[in-house]
Amino acid sequence: MIKSKIVAMYLPQFYETEENNCWWGKGYTDWVAVKNSKPYFKKHRQPKIPLNDNYYRLDDVETIRWQAELAKEYGIDAFCMYHYYSNGQLQMQKPAEILLQNKDISISFFFSWANHDFKKQWFNGDGQLLRRQEYGDPDTWANHFAYLAPFFKDERYMKIDGKPVLSIYDVLHIKCFDNMMALWTKLAKQLGFEGIYIIATKSNTNLNSQQLLQSEWINKVFIFEPMNFRNNGRQGNYIYSSLRRVRTVLIRANNRLRKNHPIQEKFSIKRIYKAILQRKMLPDEYYGFFTEWDNTPRYQGKSVVFTGGAVSLFDEYFRQIYFKSCLSDKELIFINAWNEWGESAYLEPDEDNGYGYLESIRKCKDSVI
Repeated sequence: MIKSKIVAMYLPQFYETEENNCWWGKGYTDWVAVKNSKPYFKKHRQPKIPLNDNYYRLDDVETIRWQAELAKEYGIDAFCMYHYYSNGQLQMQKPAEILLQNKDISISFFFSWANHDFKKQWFNGDGQLLRRQEYGDPDTWANHFAYLAPFFKDERYMKIDGKPVLSIYDVLHIKCFDNMMALWTKLAKQLGFEGIYIIATKSNTNLNSQQLLQSEWINKVFIFEPMNFRNNGRQGNYIYSSLRRVRTVLIRANNRLRKNHPIQEKFSIKRIYKAILQRKMLPDEYYGFFTEWDNTPRYQGKSVVFTGGAVSLFDEYFRQIYFKSCLSDKELIFINAWNEWGESAYLEPDEDNGYGYLESIRKCKDSVI
């Protein structure tokens, strides 16, 4: 049995960027959405408030230093930082670059390439395409690798089997995936690595881990929760996903017709925790877990809400799932998230729970010898 490393997903959006200023208004960060959130039904706990009103900025090195120290103190082994790159264009890259430049910040990290389109869907948007995810030609792939290379070479960047780790949100979206990975593997070996350790994310509807693992380039699959359960159910059941799609269509149709009486798409957190615990995992799948999840700060009344979250419930189920991960010799277990405040999924301390979720992580990890 090994002790699985606990990886927290990390959102770099909490500082002003040119794109956010253009798309959502001058000075926008996710804190704007968080502060403006409100309850939409009985016992709906919104807005979420960071402990001591700590509405930080991620273009401040001291904020990132504080996060890293806090994470390590409570047993988080690494940050999986979202990385945005489309056809040569970077976005929200500053926190990772600050971390790279400040070698004294002692936290392991790696990237999750968030390779998706950006659409104007938040705040009752019309769905207009804001930025299309594109991949370019081999020169673009080489330039992308050249940007990643200094991170890969950093001692803090996570490696497995002599390979820098890279998670990818939607592998199937990359039509040039085989050719790109062949080039990246060649370039990685020129730097002295054994290749690239690719972790595919399983979240989208009807995405199949066995299919993903057939690729010669994919080493592992990470089950992204709770959206994997919302989209696919406990074991990727097509009947479940079809019925869920019908339900979603009906809810959205209601919300278009009855704008003053929106219906949220609701799920029970306890039910999902149980499903994660009972799921039959493949040897090459990593567990994903989550604290809470509620995207009303961004989607307002037309949201997906997971209800019934509590530190005590998290503590009960994470302890069991973490033990199963260790018993199965899985190198990593992922938690959504360190700071996804716009989706109410975070480990950072808040006014409701204090350090409760972090304390639960530390107790759980210390209990496994």
